[in-house]
Amino acid sequence: MAAPKGHPPYPGCETGGRESPYTTEIIEKYADDLKEWLKDPMHVWFKDFALDNDFDPDYLSIWAKKNQKFSGAYKIAKQRQESRLVNGGLLNAFNSKIVSLLLSSCHGINEKKEEKHSFDTESKIPSWVSDASGESKDLVPNDETT
Repeated sequence: MAAPKGHPPYPGCETGGRESPYTTEIIEKYADDLKEWLKDPMHVWFKDFALDNDFDPDYLSIWAKKNQKFSGAYKIAKQRQESRLVNGGLLNAFNSKIVSLLLSSCHGINEKKEEKHSFDTESKIPSWVSDASGESKDLVPNDETT
């Protein structure tokens, strides 16, 4: 329970919660383990790494923000994942829809369909529009006499 307003924090609660069991040394060991885990070409999904090591996969991004060594390992892992997804998709080793979904959601690579529009005013505008052009006020009868 939090201390009442204006009251100093209770002893032991100064930092706002319990300490993380993951020290800097443990996080940096996981950074080394992640690099080692990536050596297997079948390892693509980081959640598997977290689950294999019995920790919440959300810690991957938390540690990447918090620890320089883990951040470097995580960036390399993301690049490796992107490369494996693209190569697996090109070689039909992975389902193309899943590859497309993962590249889009995890790596910001989207399909872009460019459409070129040509505006040929002569052929694109229906004749009734050009006939009524500038005459719209005359389409409604003037009832000033009523």
